[in-house]
Amino acid sequence: MKPWQERYADKRISARRAAALVKSGDLVRLPIGKPPIPILNALAERSGDLKDVTLIQCFPTYAHEIWNDPRFDRAFRRVVDYVGVGCREGMRKHIVDFLPLDYPQYGKQLEEGRTNTWTSDVFFGVVSPPNEQGFVSFGNALWYSKDVAKNAKLVVAEVDPTLIRTHGDNFIHVSEIDHLVEETVPLLVSTPPPPEEERGTLEVIASFAASLIRDGDTVQMGVGGISESIGLFLTDRNDLGIHSEIMTVGHVELVKSGVATGKCKTLHKGRAVAAMVVGAADLAYVNDNPLFELHSVLYTNRIPVIAAQHHQVAVNSTIAIDLTGQAAAESIGPQMYSGIGGQMAFMIGSLYSEGGRSILVLPSTAKGGAVSRIVPFLEPGSTITTPRQYVDYVVTEFGITNLQGKTQRQRAEALTELAHPDFRSQLRREASRLF
Repeated sequence: MKPWQERYADKRISARRAAALVKSGDLVRLPIGKPPIPILNALAERSGDLKDVTLIQCFPTYAHEIWNDPRFDRAFRRVVDYVGVGCREGMRKHIVDFLPLDYPQYGKQLEEGRTNTWTSDVFFGVVSPPNEQGFVSFGNALWYSKDVAKNAKLVVAEVDPTLIRTHGDNFIHVSEIDHLVEETVPLLVSTPPPPEEERGTLEVIASFAASLIRDGDTVQMGVGGISESIGLFLTDRNDLGIHSEIMTVGHVELVKSGVATGKCKTLHKGRAVAAMVVGAADLAYVNDNPLFELHSVLYTNRIPVIAAQHHQVAVNSTIAIDLTGQAAAESIGPQMYSGIGGQMAFMIGSLYSEGGRSILVLPSTAKGGAVSRIVPFLEPGSTITTPRQYVDYVVTEFGITNLQGKTQRQRAEALTELAHPDFRSQLRREASRLF
């Protein structure tokens, strides 16, 4: 058998040749976040030759024309399971479709009777250069790339020299890849700070949420201004753990400062675990650092795994919440804004965790104070991300309430007190009429 270095050389092809492997009617999968841009460019050039190719990606961060230009409608059926900035225009134009799913159940689509979007004809991934043993890494964004690669009929990977390596299950051998493309285009990733006028509100909410996190807790946090601010108020905690879907900037800083030691975790003791690390985090610190492990999102988001953790705390945000506690975190009316993600899994898992709790955070208003986020009814068409029975603590800049054990009437009263004063009278009238 040839050494892996020779097999690597044999597998190298151009981005154009990679795109030429796609046939009409194929199912093509792309990795979370940054796609292999040269291959996507070459695929767009072939649009006149292709028909009914299904492209599936999670959270596109690169606004490629394929996602947002109707002239590609004949060639590509575009699907996302989490909306990113790269496809927002396409979502508004209704040329991008949304795939609702629960990640740990995703791999079970191979069972009879279920639509199988898991076994793709082609997977175009992005990997690091190989190490001395011939293993490549999926960088800071593992997600379900390894699972998709193992189920794809054909695996093609762009080799990106900027990708980091992590511990955990974030690797694949070059022998498991059919073709390698060494053309790459860098994509800068940053997390823009919230507008100055919103920072004070977000920090107040973050301080309230942080007050519910205790020494030894295992913490999950979603992305966003509030989540990133929470870390500022946890610097005096001891031995926090991290088990999360996404590892935020704040998570990484808590490990760096020695606050998050993972000492009290049940699983992966002493390790910070997630399915990806946000690009704005200190990736140089995470690189090849045994304190961090990336595992498949099919594992990190599994409810029994979450529930098994010591004092699991889930912190997530929502766009709106109604007076019964139903949380709409992914759409504004019928228009998808983000995605299902792991919010419900972590909120359920944290409630089943011994000593666990979940925290739902939101500013009380939107659109500069013109609209209340706490509403009698969710806007028609809104997707309920977390059902009311799984909502635990709710936090706005006006305080904290816990909905567990409260009746509908008591929930309405408690949530009204968290609303902006300008909307409380209206909410009370609606609550009286409803309950």
